[in-house]
Amino acid sequence: LEQGDRLIEELPKIPGAGRLRGGTESNFLLYEMLDAAGNPDNATALAVYEKLAESKGVVVRFRGKEHGCLGCLRITLGTEAEVTRFLESLRVTLAEVRGQ
Repeated sequence: LEQGDRLIEELPKIPGAGRLRGGTESNFLLYEMLDAAGNPDNATALAVYEKLAESKGVVVRFRGKEHGCLGCLRITLGTEAEVTRFLESLRVTLAEVRGQ
């Protein structure tokens, strides 16, 4: 639960991470990924998903095709070390994907 609270606090500070979609009572969180214009975007989310898995070894789930989940990634809660690695990887990957 502590790491879920940490993600909820830290993710909005990362440029390109959008709104939390859905609840917080499970072992995962659903967050929007935003394009350079600040809109939820499936292309951005899919690119982040692929880059995290292929080059960073961090696995999240792309959920952009689900109803009401435009541009969303499903992020499973992990240990403190896993969450730290995820946050660092997401920050770098979002900047790369958004061309910043």
